[in-house]
Amino acid sequence: MPSSSDNGYSLEELGTNPVPTFPCVDPGYFLAEKEKIFKRVWLNLCHETDLPNPGDFLVKSAPTLGIEVLLTRLEGGELRAFYNICTHRNNKVIRSPKSGNARTFSCGFHGWVFNSQGELIQVPDEDEFVNFKKCSFGLRPLAIDTWENFVFVHPEEAPEVSLQDWLGEISVDVSGGPLKKLRPTAKFHAIVEVNWKVFSDAFCEAYHVGTLHKRSVAGSFISRENPFCHHGGTRIYENHSILSVLGGNPDHQPTNAEKLVGEFGGGSYGKGLNGAFDHLPPGLNRARHDSWNFDIVNIFPNFAVHIGADFAYTYNFWPISAAKTVWDVSIYQEPAKTLSEEVAQNYMRVLLRDTLREDVNTTEASQQNMNSGVVGTMPLSKQEIVLRHRYKVVERWLK
Repeated sequence: MPSSSDNGYSLEELGTNPVPTFPCVDPGYFLAEKEKIFKRVWLNLCHETDLPNPGDFLVKSAPTLGIEVLLTRLEGGELRAFYNICTHRNNKVIRSPKSGNARTFSCGFHGWVFNSQGELIQVPDEDEFVNFKKCSFGLRPLAIDTWENFVFVHPEEAPEVSLQDWLGEISVDVSGGPLKKLRPTAKFHAIVEVNWKVFSDAFCEAYHVGTLHKRSVAGSFISRENPFCHHGGTRIYENHSILSVLGGNPDHQPTNAEKLVGEFGGGSYGKGLNGAFDHLPPGLNRARHDSWNFDIVNIFPNFAVHIGADFAYTYNFWPISAAKTVWDVSIYQEPAKTLSEEVAQNYMRVLLRDTLREDVNTTEASQQNMNSGVVGTMPLSKQEIVLRHRYKVVERWLK
């Protein structure tokens, strides 16, 4: 994977013309994305804390692929991933509960039993099957690997590209930062009537902050020096991207609640770090802006990690049609040491929830108008370069 400069590809390389909306509305285009992208790349499914102990299992849906994945942690700590499909008559091996601790899994249709390594170990009335060998009918595996405690799978058992090679410079830029110290503290889930690219676009620029978030977080982001919330730098790679978001308005008059959160910590928006970036890897806030708030790390195609100094939150965008997306959000924070820190962290979670509701408010309306075809293009500014890049990447994969 080739390297890029700190500013990423130039506008000349990405183009400056308006971007067509056709890829966001056409069902045929979506089917091509499903086949040529989502079935061929590494996809984030969960976090290692979802399977902390030997014997733990978890069933996760990959809605775009129309399947469920059974993840297990073996006695030695190794993670395995299998399609949740019984090799007898294609029933789901596990229907309920979706998580727990077990050494074997029994299909509820005919009682076929598989162990945690996916091997078929018991078949009722086995003698009635002709020329039958259990070793040929184990669960179908997927490739699985982890990065910074995030668990990824690949639809193929032996993909040509490893997870580390797939992440490339993203791993170099971000690894060793705060992610491994953080633990999940909240999750949100929604099904939204919007194309996955339009949905993701809403979270890949800060141009909207002053308008859309004027009643929530704009006061701590917008300043006299940066009235339009210009980003603090972008890195555009072959498939992925990183965008630095600035905040820390020195003229912001915090509410009493914000003052308490600032005193006790908790990773709230607008929390000033006063240049204390030594604990960050060089790739986060690469320009070392004093007013830095977080970096948006986009891992193609559908996983985004927003990383701050002591918090992170993730988005998974799972398209299920040209105009419908399953959206999963997780918030990660450092374990609270005191009740005061817990209160401060909870404030941040509520603030993020309300901010996300403002973001989602724009998406379905945009999709409805795109579907009409009245305005068939989007003029994108230099502040929206990450959006332009993603459309180029999708187009390249489909070719």
